[in-house]
Amino acid sequence: MSQSEQKPILQVRGLSKAFAGKTVVHNVTFDLHPGEIIALVGENGAGKSTTKNMLCSLLAPSEGEILVDGQKLEPGIGEDLGVSAVHQELSLFQTLTVAENMCISRLPGKAANVDWAEAERIAAEQLDFLGIEIDPHVTVDQLGSGKQQVVEIGKALLHAEKVLILDEPTTSLTAVEREKLFNILDKLKERGLAIIFISHFMEEIYRVCDSYVVLRDGEQVGHGKLADVPQHHLEEMMVGRAIGEARPDLSEPTADEALRVEDFENEDFHQISLSVKKGEILGIAGLMGAGRTELAEAIFGLRPAKGKIWVHGQEVPGHNVTKMKDRNVVYVPEDRRINGLFLNRPVRENLSAASILTFVKRRLRGIGFKGEKRKANELAEEMNIRIPHIENHVSDLSGGNQQKVLIGRWLVTAPEVIILDEPTKGVDIGAKFDIHATIVRLAHEGAGVIIVSSDLPELLNTAHRIVVMRKGRIAGEFTRDQFDPARIISVAASEGGARDDAA
Repeated sequence: MSQSEQKPILQVRGLSKAFAGKTVVHNVTFDLHPGEIIALVGENGAGKSTTKNMLCSLLAPSEGEILVDGQKLEPGIGEDLGVSAVHQELSLFQTLTVAENMCISRLPGKAANVDWAEAERIAAEQLDFLGIEIDPHVTVDQLGSGKQQVVEIGKALLHAEKVLILDEPTTSLTAVEREKLFNILDKLKERGLAIIFISHFMEEIYRVCDSYVVLRDGEQVGHGKLADVPQHHLEEMMVGRAIGEARPDLSEPTADEALRVEDFENEDFHQISLSVKKGEILGIAGLMGAGRTELAEAIFGLRPAKGKIWVHGQEVPGHNVTKMKDRNVVYVPEDRRINGLFLNRPVRENLSAASILTFVKRRLRGIGFKGEKRKANELAEEMNIRIPHIENHVSDLSGGNQQKVLIGRWLVTAPEVIILDEPTKGVDIGAKFDIHATIVRLAHEGAGVIIVSSDLPELLNTAHRIVVMRKGRIAGEFTRDQFDPARIISVAASEGGARDDAA
């Protein structure tokens, strides 16, 4: 029996939600069948999280209803009806064991006499089904992020007898770990579980999902089978405008080097030699733990490293952050909320923070900031930062707009080398397009750009060359005419990956 001939396991009818009189989700309607994976997509702020929270019974709808196998879903009873969710922020207790985390809300035995052996058996059985070797006795803090994600899914599956909701489950996973997750989802489909999959990654959506629901500004603007809609049409539904071709128009780099490192090494990476030319975008790929971020930070001077470094053909002895900034080298960190932005300060101050001395004019009674507001407004328009006013706090912005603010901060300094670590992590498709356009424009203007990214399609779309790191060493290098996703992943993951073998 096909999915369309089966009775829906989940029926969503006219779902709406308002907070303080403001409607944030309006009239969402769709069906979900056993063994079906439906993509819930939209830009940041489109209403996905609010919809998800209603679907897993964390929030009560203002209007409409949700039926699970014919029964009305009321707040707080989702798990009782077989609905469970894996939220974007994992809810694991780091100092408890895998078994304790997975069974914590349904511990076998009595409250005063928990059957821990049975809990471990249940956890081991679930992990075996998922096809992942994890010891149920180890504490979660001993696991990498990929295995923690699997533990969270295993925990949710103990309750998800009918519907599983996954919110951005691959954000912190490498390409290999993502493929393992997709194989798990294939198994769950075969078991008849219905799945709602929330993701910004189009290639993931088309890899695992059967159908889609598109939200834009809280409204449902599209619904149907993925096989019937090309990717660019789906993206345009999400953003409400044409977003151009998938591959940007890259200019030809010059022969002059913007930056070069030779025999760079510390405890995290070894014998690294690479260069980026003016006008070139160099991608750095690799699995989690390969040393990519550590290398990027060391190049900028945030970590100590042995070796030599040149900027614009001039060696930088004893290089540090100050010396690199003096040579117009900038670094945009991976975690914008912890290491980059001043969340409780206005957008204006965040945009001008890297170049504040150009605006400061000392006067008799204090300090004036001439031109700061004008420049901040220009940058907000240039970066397509969607804000009511530049005096709004950064914490009020979506993830994509926050990332644009962080990148825009450095554009004021006219960087000649810019190092970007995961520049589009956790941002929606529209923001990703805008950020990629900015990166390409910087290269067109002659800057040397280094992108560290675990999003391989991002590197394939934007880079002139890709260097692949593995266990702290360069394992391969690919020029644009050699780009092959399977080969790049193989070099990143295999013991035999070698620079000569890849090139």
